[in-house]
Amino acid sequence: MKNILFPLLGLTCLLLGAFPAQARGIARGDQTVSAFFGGAVSVSGSEIEVEAPWGTASAVNILNGAVSYGAQYLYAVNPYLSIGAEFNANNFESTTDRIWGSSYEESINSKIDVYSLLAAGRLTANPSHSVRLYLPFGLGVAAAKNSMTAHIAGVGSNSGSDTDYSFIYYAGLGLEGNLTQDWILGLEMRYSQFVLDTSQLVKNGGDEYFSFLAFMLKLSYRF
Repeated sequence: MKNILFPLLGLTCLLLGAFPAQARGIARGDQTVSAFFGGAVSVSGSEIEVEAPWGTASAVNILNGAVSYGAQYLYAVNPYLSIGAEFNANNFESTTDRIWGSSYEESINSKIDVYSLLAAGRLTANPSHSVRLYLPFGLGVAAAKNSMTAHIAGVGSNSGSDTDYSFIYYAGLGLEGNLTQDWILGLEMRYSQFVLDTSQLVKNGGDEYFSFLAFMLKLSYRF
């Protein structure tokens, strides 16, 4: 995901410097709709223990880099606080791990997509400025769609999948600037955490906490 994350920061800094600053800040009653796109990386343990046929537990990766995107609506209660709603998605890369037995090799492929619907908000440190620093936050429900396939050459394959619904939250840091009186461009960094029930994927599984860090380019329209 480095191929996505680092260019986002450079592009945002370039655009914020290239466009003329507009005088209008955030006022009470402002409404904004936003779309965002970027990438995410796991910052927690991304492995679960899989019990191989011969009884040995082996670590399998289920959470690596992701493509992140979503949409948001916010209403400014006052210049410093805005609240609203958001949908976001994090489509994690599929991973393949290999487990070796005494006489064969087993490959395990896993994939997770996390879709979230949240109550969202932000606290803006300097609402009257054309370039603003703010703290985004949100909490809601995540639908984690996970699947896993185990394959042994010459023997066959076995697959399992499940969608687990759980609590998710995020908090972060954002920087935005006015492109015009109505259009706003920014960069947002978020730390998110959710719970995944792995009992449908592996023997003796259960609730496990996973967290990831997302970097996203955000385009907003204010009305």
